[in-house]
Amino acid sequence: MSETEEEFLNNYDPSIYRHPSVAVDCLVRKGQSILLVKRGGHPFKGRLALPGGFIEEGESAEQAVKRELKEETGLSVTRLSQFGFASTPGRDPRDWNISLIFTAHYAGGEPKGGDDAESAVFLPVSLSGNELRVGESVVILDIRLNELGELDYNQTKQLTNSVMAFDHAKIIAAMLIKERIVQKTQ
Repeated sequence: MSETEEEFLNNYDPSIYRHPSVAVDCLVRKGQSILLVKRGGHPFKGRLALPGGFIEEGESAEQAVKRELKEETGLSVTRLSQFGFASTPGRDPRDWNISLIFTAHYAGGEPKGGDDAESAVFLPVSLSGNELRVGESVVILDIRLNELGELDYNQTKQLTNSVMAFDHAKIIAAMLIKERIVQKTQ
């Protein structure tokens, strides 16, 4: 006799598969600038990052990104939408971590650092060839595109040690490349 679904679920052991941590990151534009935080703790203490953090138990990804934005920058946003995800192995030195990336529209106000963010600020960003400019800093990337002409997170490499934390330079470059694609189709 085969077991029922209820019996299967009662006997299921989720520990047979290792689970990644799931985080959220958010791209908030203000003109040609993007909202960044200066990390107040390790890893990457003192480096710039997109606002974001881990999803808490019982929280949706959308709730988590709004909470993290408010905690780290003091800002609320509108028109939140999924942009993509980053899952390249080793993207976070702490552990296996997948990030769901969102875009949001700036609703006004001045950002200020809070929670684990030392500060929060809008900095201008631009991409020319393999050079990503973030404020006064330059990050050199070996950009690889996928079959849709979008940035391939797994194949793109950051070549210079930078002011950016995690793989957030790649995420910003992906946003700028996607914006170019959209502009060409309009």
